[in-house]
Amino acid sequence: MHELGMAQDLWKIMEKHALNNSLKRISKVTVVIGEASGVERDFLDHSLKDHVFPNTIAEGCVIEYKTVPLAAVCKTCSKKITKDELVALACPSCGGSDIVAVSGKEIYVESIEGD
Repeated sequence: MHELGMAQDLWKIMEKHALNNSLKRISKVTVVIGEASGVERDFLDHSLKDHVFPNTIAEGCVIEYKTVPLAAVCKTCSKKITKDELVALACPSCGGSDIVAVSGKEIYVESIEGD
């Protein structure tokens, strides 16, 4: 379960932000997860709430998740491709296979609230 490692990495970012902003408590955090990131939201949520946040300033905080859809571009014809258009890993416009994801692979902390 690589979500635990991801949760620990995200916590380091949150902890650093809290320290830099003199937060004594984190009440809410927003995490962005790309559709193609390979991260299972439920496993990440479990890892944060049950393994990372207990006994920290984030214990009991609200976690909001946002999903970024997969989007790609064909390097052959420059067509922008959505997940729904991506069938058999070929460009729906030219049939090319040189396709690069431009969004949907990310995972990051978008915002942190606290006092």
